[in-house]
Amino acid sequence: MAKYTITPWRHHSDLLTVRSQLYSPDPILRQTAVSRTMAWKLRGNLPHAVESTALLVDAFLHHALPSNSPFSIRAVYSAAFTRFVTGFCDIGRNRERALEPSSMLDIARQIGMPAEFVALRHEATHEDLPSVQRLVAACEQALEWLWEVYWSKIDEGAVMVAKQAEAVDLSSVAVEARRIFRDIRGARRAALKKQGPHSHEARSVVTDAATKLQSPCSDSTAAIEAAIAVLVDDELLYPSERELGAPLGGAFMIWDDLLIDMTDRSPSTLRTMTKTMFARMIAPAVTKTNSDVGSDALLIWLAHIASSDAVLPSARPLVVSLGHGVAEEQP
Repeated sequence: MAKYTITPWRHHSDLLTVRSQLYSPDPILRQTAVSRTMAWKLRGNLPHAVESTALLVDAFLHHALPSNSPFSIRAVYSAAFTRFVTGFCDIGRNRERALEPSSMLDIARQIGMPAEFVALRHEATHEDLPSVQRLVAACEQALEWLWEVYWSKIDEGAVMVAKQAEAVDLSSVAVEARRIFRDIRGARRAALKKQGPHSHEARSVVTDAATKLQSPCSDSTAAIEAAIAVLVDDELLYPSERELGAPLGGAFMIWDDLLIDMTDRSPSTLRTMTKTMFARMIAPAVTKTNSDVGSDALLIWLAHIASSDAVLPSARPLVVSLGHGVAEEQP
């Protein structure tokens, strides 16, 4: 079952923007990020690292105002720093789940937090407030630590999100390509029976399908691969009731013109299709019968591509080289 993470930000890019603003030298940008983080806090599920960074930055902004007294500045720094340390140690203690919880100092060591953070937190909580100089130095060090343990790693999350988005996009490409391929197969078959392969109607079916495929594929290699995989894996290139050894002349008439058009629009189409066919032929199948019929049909298709000028005159060396390449990739 898929696990979902609820965040107070709408897009991962929002978090990246706040990161750049919090660590910006511009006080206006920093204040904007602090205000936005506090708004996220109201929504819930705000990571402690994000909240702590905003509180520490807000303390620096408070310090920059000349109207604030030295005592209030020390108090704001102390509150932000204490909350930062306590929160992370509580998180570490909750993860530990020991019958006898470790001390805050032990937890800090486990999570890689400097021991002096705990000492300063104890001093600010139970003794006189530390001096401004010590608090400023500690808060600067805390921001550096937060960058290392949290902010520098959210780019990995961005990559993951991008990959997930790409997977969703490719899934939609496959769905759309499947619909287009099935539509053209029916329309092309009807046009060929009615008016022949060279009729205007038969040609317009191909042009219309190729134009529709341009949008989901958008000349992206990954999208083209997803579309071609549908054509091969869904066994659309040959009749569903085909018997072993049966010719594919009718299938060639249905698909040749579209493949030529797709290759003209995106030269990688033929290479992708050939490689996909080879990979499908040598992949294990559910039943041997299906494997034999499918492999036989794809082999005939590859021979057709390599030997006929109908698809691409220079296809023969491509088919041969890709065949060797796919075979070498297999364990």
